[in-house]
Amino acid sequence: MVNEYTKELTARNFKYNVIDELKEMQNEYRKNGIPTILEEGLNELLLILSIKQPKTILELGTSVGCSGIAMLKAIPNARLVTVEKMPSVQSEALINFEKYGVKDRITSLVGDSVEVVKTLTQKFDFVFLDCNKAGYAKLYPLLKNLLNDGGVIFADNILFRGYVAKEKECPKEYRTLVQKIDNYNQIASSDSEMITCFFDVGDGIAVSYKK
Repeated sequence: MVNEYTKELTARNFKYNVIDELKEMQNEYRKNGIPTILEEGLNELLLILSIKQPKTILELGTSVGCSGIAMLKAIPNARLVTVEKMPSVQSEALINFEKYGVKDRITSLVGDSVEVVKTLTQKFDFVFLDCNKAGYAKLYPLLKNLLNDGGVIFADNILFRGYVAKEKECPKEYRTLVQKIDNYNQIASSDSEMITCFFDVGDGIAVSYKK
């Protein structure tokens, strides 16, 4: 009940025009079975971005580009490096980046997030982690090393439908994945070099700040 109340208040007060602009595209993709970030999670993402005002953003999990477009619309001076595993999905994202006028501020890479991140040398002010959840724990130390001091890792889906927090019984086919997500949460929460807060927003969010 409290969660529904706070969600309603947030939706009323904190609503970027960019979300309205992208909503039709998001809904169309969801109808076709292509997941995009939930509105509550997107609100939180854009709020943290607006506070942080990063110049360099790394996104892991481009999908069709909705979140990348939203981030660059919200932070007009930022540049984005985004990584997508599936070439066909990346191609769709590039079309959307062009359509929404942000393509010239984006470096789009294709490949497994862990392997691509290992090759990066650029430092980032902000990381949006929304790729294969099973790889989150492997990515954490790599991303931490790529963060500038004061940088932020914003990890989505860290509660995974409530299964990670044991709000309901986890189906057998998801148990290994849930264990790996929980491993990420344990690593992030016990890292004394970072300040991490967890939020029951959307499908669960962890925000980690590098001291």
